[in-house]
Amino acid sequence: MIKGVMTHTVNEYDMIYDFSKHYKNGNVWRVIVDLSMKGADEEPEHFYTVAVEVVAPNKDLAQYIVSTMYPDYDSISVPDEPESTP
Repeated sequence: MIKGVMTHTVNEYDMIYDFSKHYKNGNVWRVIVDLSMKGADEEPEHFYTVAVEVVAPNKDLAQYIVSTMYPDYDSISVPDEPESTP
């Protein structure tokens, strides 16, 4: 082991907190981002919508994460409630 660095094999974990557990606990937010796409100057600008599912404890952090992933967004929206299981 390198000093200060923990290394584990799969069998050494006491628990794995995967996406489905985050989803069940209300920590997944679906953030909607509108992005523009433009080719050459003479081409028209096109817009497309991307839904990004983010693991975060609250909507503000989810919005921040997506805004740093897509800094050139045209609009961004986050629902008041996280995604929920059907």
